[in-house]
Amino acid sequence: MEPLVEAFTDKGVTMTEGISHDTQGPIAQVREGMKVVDADGDEVGKVASVRMGDPEAVTAQGEEPPGEGGIIGAVATAVTGGESLPEQAREELERLGYVRIDRHKLVGRHLYASSSQVARVADDVVHLGVREAELVR
Repeated sequence: MEPLVEAFTDKGVTMTEGISHDTQGPIAQVREGMKVVDADGDEVGKVASVRMGDPEAVTAQGEEPPGEGGIIGAVATAVTGGESLPEQAREELERLGYVRIDRHKLVGRHLYASSSQVARVADDVVHLGVREAELVR
């Protein structure tokens, strides 16, 4: 029996005998500046930032409210860029990973797609599996 051969591609995906073992899904291919389209093919905006998930992320329950200092406030600001998001949405985004999207319609306001909402990445375009209205605001 031949040994399995593993190699890392330029996108950080491990390949074994030609099979992708990317445990983070298509979000691992997302880069800043990519165009983002929703499930209907409508342009949503451009990728402002990407954060891989942390399944062991600590919740903010029982800690200082966001924006009032401490580690939780710092994490909340890092996740949202200072924007106010519902605590439950923020915690889910942190656990799953997310794409922060600069909207093409409104300057200064972002949308957030969790890693589970990223269907695929092709030709420098992020294709979401949901409509724009379903994204976290």
